[in-house]
Amino acid sequence: MKRATRRILGGVLAVTATAAVGALSRVPYAAEPSTYAVVRLAWRARGERVEECRRLTPAELERIPIHMRQAETCTGRILPYHLDARVDASPAVGEEVVPAGARRDRPLYVFRELTVTPGAHRLQVTFRISGTVARATPVHEQELDATPPALALDTVVTLASRDVLLVTYDGELRRLVVRRAVP
Repeated sequence: MKRATRRILGGVLAVTATAAVGALSRVPYAAEPSTYAVVRLAWRARGERVEECRRLTPAELERIPIHMRQAETCTGRILPYHLDARVDASPAVGEEVVPAGARRDRPLYVFRELTVTPGAHRLQVTFRISGTVARATPVHEQELDATPPALALDTVVTLASRDVLLVTYDGELRRLVVRRAVP
């Protein structure tokens, strides 16, 4: 085949492929059947920060350079929280949310999606400091940006097929809130 003929055939093939992709992009397509709705739990929270302090022994102080010696050492961390979510009194989520970071000193992140059938549902969400952790001394009694020790939401919501309902933490109101997508 000659070079000119190959170029013409290549051009015709490229135009045909482009037209086919354009035509197929106009075909209606539903990614999933619309038989359910979603309740999304998503927020970032700064939990209660605590410090655990202890006095160093004389042997431990000897191993530390003179200019770095302190009689007491403290380690700070964020307490884990327990997330519990129920839909129509049936447990949907029940787990401990631990702080991020290698030293567990970063914020807590929650992201869970619950699929529900369309209709009215009672939604109960609690987010509280985990009871399994021994409480230490809080760094600041009332940190303004820290998440309260316990949050609760108990509401009835009505969802249509393919609706997405967001449950999130509002830092200004210091409580869990429900938000709907704007149509």
